[in-house]
Amino acid sequence: MEEIVQLFIRSFEDASFSSSERKAIRQLIENYHPDRQQRDLLRSRIFDIARTRFASHSDLAVFNWLEIANKTLLDKSPAFSYHPSEVYFSPGDTCLEAILHLLNTALSSLCLCVFTISDDRIARAITHAHQRGVNIRILTDNEKLYDDGSDIRQLARAGIPVRVDQTSNHMHHKFAIADDRRVLTGSYNWTRSAALYNHENIVLMEEPKVVQAYANEFAQLWAEMVPFR
Repeated sequence: MEEIVQLFIRSFEDASFSSSERKAIRQLIENYHPDRQQRDLLRSRIFDIARTRFASHSDLAVFNWLEIANKTLLDKSPAFSYHPSEVYFSPGDTCLEAILHLLNTALSSLCLCVFTISDDRIARAITHAHQRGVNIRILTDNEKLYDDGSDIRQLARAGIPVRVDQTSNHMHHKFAIADDRRVLTGSYNWTRSAALYNHENIVLMEEPKVVQAYANEFAQLWAEMVPFR
């Protein structure tokens, strides 16, 4: 993996990304077959490369380089054609850690469609993502947001758009979409009791058709539901 990083570093020296450099990086990616966590680490290293050299380049050159570098990692190459799913169970912290990882590594967008949010650790991660510029939208149940310990009103006050249903039925989904390419779902409620006591599950997937199906459901519900004020 360090070979890939070194190629990115060399391409950054002149703040440009030649076709030969992109081809070389794609070839290495195909050879290594990085998994999701390794790809996230690569993206993190890219931003570190730019951050350490920011003073020596113009703003435009830096952001142009970042844009092309990120697109190179997200290209639909054979290395990324396999989309393994990951499964987590509670009690315990593995489900919570999967949610926090999704929130903390989101680059541009988060669509959260959840029955309730009352785990302050999750609420803090959502707030931090909002503060670093991630576009966040939340769909939730109109009754659960008034439960003791609910963090929904706090998130709405932070400026995050929230919409709720207006029916006697429950908006009982528990799924999240990150950057239009990863979806997390399962029985796990975003509460402390789910981590401490309940037998719950979470599945994390990157299969494009699955992600698109969840994105379509979110878009439909977003259009149907009303803003929480």
